[in-house]
Amino acid sequence: MNFDSVNLDSTTDIFTLDKPSQDTLIHIVRTAGQTIVMPQFRQLSACDVETKSSLTDLVTVADKASEAYITQAILAAFPDWDVVGEEAVADDPSTTDSIATADTCVIIDPIDGTWNYAHGLSEFGIILAVVKKGVTCFGLLYDPVNDDWVYANKGEGSFFQRTAMDEKGKMQAPRHAPLPLKMPDNAECDLTKLMAIMSVSSYKGQRKQDFALKATSFVRVNNLPSCPAYRQIAQGHFHFSLTYKMLPWDHAAGVLVHTEAGGICRLLDGSEYAPYKLDGEMLAAQSEAQWQALSNHFNQACI
Repeated sequence: MNFDSVNLDSTTDIFTLDKPSQDTLIHIVRTAGQTIVMPQFRQLSACDVETKSSLTDLVTVADKASEAYITQAILAAFPDWDVVGEEAVADDPSTTDSIATADTCVIIDPIDGTWNYAHGLSEFGIILAVVKKGVTCFGLLYDPVNDDWVYANKGEGSFFQRTAMDEKGKMQAPRHAPLPLKMPDNAECDLTKLMAIMSVSSYKGQRKQDFALKATSFVRVNNLPSCPAYRQIAQGHFHFSLTYKMLPWDHAAGVLVHTEAGGICRLLDGSEYAPYKLDGEMLAAQSEAQWQALSNHFNQACI
């Protein structure tokens, strides 16, 4: 398949990805999930897991194999595209440069939530985003455990593709139509009623203490990796998420999914998100009013 399948609508200035190409990418990710990631889930030995930058930053043999397979399959299907994978960037940080400059670039996180995966917890996933000249046009959040996915094509909305019990892991097309995802019309702005996804422990020093105190304002606070986190807020199970660092494989797909569902995603300092931005904190909320209330809360000095 050697063609430019990413199109720019000259009327609306919206990049889109055609349906056959979406299906190809979904099939590639599902194959990695079902033939590489899941067979090794809860089967890893100590020698299959390595520590990268910290005790919580891990990589497994499954991460590496998943990224290698997805990369090779994408380049075979779309030889003119660039691919940026998390593990490749760990070896060569300059790889991220193509996100802003490439005509078409695919960003992949072969296993998002590796710590959970390595410790037998099922909250992990595979993330894929297609970026056209610095603009994300397609995002995919895949759950290998349940073999279902949340996805968005720019300008076309966000969707949850369910799979029936007898379909899971069989690589067949789901018989159920995807469910459209949409933020509530009247998003809650009372902080005491909000359910949050954030990691207080990821911060350091005084900021960690400040955010720990601020987190007590909410009715519930969970810590989830990016793939399940964006899936949860897109489906309305949590009101917002706050992420302490910007990694393109963590956010490019999820931000598109959330905004296509009607949500608001900006850096905590108020600046707009772009998949090539590598610094800042991401605040995703259900509405502009809710985002502003949360931004004021987190930016206000503790007394």
